[in-house]
Amino acid sequence: MIEVLKIDHLSQVVPDLDPQIEFLERVLGLRLVGTYESDGFLSATLAIPGSSEIGWELMAPSGADSYLHRFLDGSRGPGLHHLAMQVESVEAVREAIRKSGAEPWDEDGKPNQTYLHPARGGQGFLFQFYDSGDGDTWYEVEPFEDTGDHSLGIIAVNHIAHAHPNRDELGEWYEQLMGFETFAKTGANASSDAEFNTRVLDAPTKQMRIEVISPTREDSFVQRFLDERGTAVHHLTVEVGDWDRAVAALDHHGIRTFGERSSSTDGVPWKETFIHPKATGGVLLQFFWQAEPGVWI
Repeated sequence: MIEVLKIDHLSQVVPDLDPQIEFLERVLGLRLVGTYESDGFLSATLAIPGSSEIGWELMAPSGADSYLHRFLDGSRGPGLHHLAMQVESVEAVREAIRKSGAEPWDEDGKPNQTYLHPARGGQGFLFQFYDSGDGDTWYEVEPFEDTGDHSLGIIAVNHIAHAHPNRDELGEWYEQLMGFETFAKTGANASSDAEFNTRVLDAPTKQMRIEVISPTREDSFVQRFLDERGTAVHHLTVEVGDWDRAVAALDHHGIRTFGERSSSTDGVPWKETFIHPKATGGVLLQFFWQAEPGVWI
């Protein structure tokens, strides 16, 4: 099993860096940490508000021959590209990946990094692993509060939703390979007309979760997604501290939401809605509010 020490950052690939930086700062309340130039791409690191201590990396192609064009031109781009995690030992990660029946992807040849390729064992998503002999993390910024006038007011990254034909097959893969822990399922007690089942897992570090979503019938939106893209990341979910503030911020920027729902769990109210990928640079973004911690899953 891979020993995950930290969820370091999530990475998004976009055609142009500057407009996306501006959106993430102005609308989502992220803070720019720095910009960088590497072989074939430009990148920026931003800090996500709240308690999760997870960075948001942006990547954009530099030049016509950049490998990122393949992602942007494919069915999954622009959008979330990979999830990066700090581990105790990259060599141990390589061994764990091989035991799972896959091969580590070491295209860049760096001894302290390895990858699990989306099409070669990564379940349609790219996972990056790194270690550091001195214990330093790549992303390390003090938690902060979003105090902007017209920004979303994010207080935590909640989960990445991963679409798969079988929620238990993928859930067990996360458990056995990376030590995630299942704490909730829907299915046995779900209404007969439910379009999908879920299995929600906590990361070993408790920084965020993975929600596996699987279709229950042929006309499910999850089945349509799988037919178009295959097994892949479906959306990213964040928690906001004030529902009215979040809605007002999006109204200010002329951004519409869809799929709003509100209910209560054990008498505690909660609300949720989505922002379309066209407004976010390719990421289907869900946000939710809960009156008390732990009632919304």
